[in-house]
Amino acid sequence: MSISIAQTRQQLSALIAAAQQQPQVITNRNKAVAVLVSADYFQHSEAAGKPPAQSFYSQLEQLRQTYAPEDDTGLAGAEAGTRSSAWQRANAFADPS
Repeated sequence: MSISIAQTRQQLSALIAAAQQQPQVITNRNKAVAVLVSADYFQHSEAAGKPPAQSFYSQLEQLRQTYAPEDDTGLAGAEAGTRSSAWQRANAFADPS
């Protein structure tokens, strides 16, 4: 059902009762500007739109699993079994001998 703003002012209690059955569209110059819905409908639609809350740690674990490297092909100069040395850089304070 569609109702104008002027009619809404005059028939608010009837409009609220009708909103318990189905959403009511409020128009201004034949253009929809608002929708009146029951509180139950609003709560259900709000709950459906929100993703379940995740902790930071669970989000991090999901990212690590999604983007985990499958092998060492992305490491420059890495040989099989030398993965740890490929990730280390030279010690700037060590003797150059």
